Amino acid sequence: MSAPQWIQQAEGWCASVENSTLGVMFIGALVTAGNVLVFRPLMNRLRHAFPQGVGLRWLVGVLFWVLLSPMIAMAIGGTAAAHLFHNVVPTPLAVAGMAFQFAVWVYGGVLLLVGVPGRVVNVLRRVVDPPALPLEHELADAQRRDLLRKAAIGMPAIIVTAAAAGGVASQLPPVIRRARQPVRPDFGHLRGFTFAQFSDVHIGSYLERDRLSEIAGIINAHRPDMVVCTGDLIDNDLEQLEQGTKLLRALTAPHGVYMCMGNHEYIAAQGDEAGVRKAYKDAGATMLVDEAHRIDVGASHFWLGGTDFPGVSGGALGDRPTTRQSMDAVLREMDDDGAPRIVLAHHPKTFFEARERQIDLMLSGHTHGGQISLGRIEDCELTPNLPFEFYHKGLYGSQGRRLYVNSGIGSWLPVRLNCPPEITLIELV
Repeated sequence: MSAPQWIQQAEGWCASVENSTLGVMFIGALVTAGNVLVFRPLMNRLRHAFPQGVGLRWLVGVLFWVLLSPMIAMAIGGTAAAHLFHNVVPTPLAVAGMAFQFAVWVYGGVLLLVGVPGRVVNVLRRVVDPPALPLEHELADAQRRDLLRKAAIGMPAIIVTAAAAGGVASQLPPVIRRARQPVRPDFGHLRGFTFAQFSDVHIGSYLERDRLSEIAGIINAHRPDMVVCTGDLIDNDLEQLEQGTKLLRALTAPHGVYMCMGNHEYIAAQGDEAGVRKAYKDAGATMLVDEAHRIDVGASHFWLGGTDFPGVSGGALGDRPTTRQSMDAVLREMDDDGAPRIVLAHHPKTFFEARERQIDLMLSGHTHGGQISLGRIEDCELTPNLPFEFYHKGLYGSQGRRLYVNSGIGSWLPVRLNCPPEITLIELV
């Protein structure tokens, strides 16, 4: 079983858009058009609720477009404007802008969900209900104005407050999550061996540089035997490698630092994947791309493999193996000797393929935990990604195979609700 083909094709298309100047301009123009559609009803509601509040409306309007100006800049300047925005604008202001953009998206969705049925109900009411008496009409109109006044303030205020809280939460230090992975009795020397997993730092997007030393300090303080990064260390530019390699050099673990490629490694590389891999290797990290290593621990050992980011036919990120081909390549390099088999795979959809193979544990990232979580029902994490992904965050199991999805540290959208940045400690027991 594998992820639906249409999802893989959609991801390939999104990568194509994100990887080109015209694509970024298209995104900026599309989002700006949506912002205009939200701005008009917002101003109308404020005008009806506060007919004398001209100054208030001007203030809201100015703040609205100042905070959303990055999208206008992207529509005009494409990737150059996006990079300039990330390099020049202070991180707190950049986070505030994108958190507000998230709030506008949510408010636009609310207007759409409420407005369309509301219009249908009003039409039906005019057809079915008899004309109201003048006094009844006046009372209803007064009640409507009072309700509109409250809604004009209440709904946007709630959404903006939640988005602001999510923006602040995205910048907090990562929490430590713990997981335990059983091993067979005859590999007892592995018990107590710990991995520190981090993922999706997205250096270059909404992440203060001093947070990188904080991340390294937190990981080193737990003294893991091995550190693994499951991709997307950088975001969209090769210049970000300088900060990424500094982070890798700051990590210390007796059994080293291992990585797999994420989609943003390819987006940043723009065809120079070899340069990205060399930079990581020079920083002391072992990059596993459709290969596996035997890791000796005392008189025992385990196998550690890493898959490439899965390819799609005609995808923008280059011609790479399919998920099945990657898993075949990794397992060919693992002896069938009963030792634990652990696989790094940036995209958790790889587990659809891996759970049909002889592996013990897969470590993934990519989803950022959904960034907004309303809880979990069995294996279903209630996030905005639910229609497109199945494995979002935390631990999953299938026929004795296990998957852990790390929620990541950074994000391309700096809003996290009930889904904090994460470092995972996995212990073999």
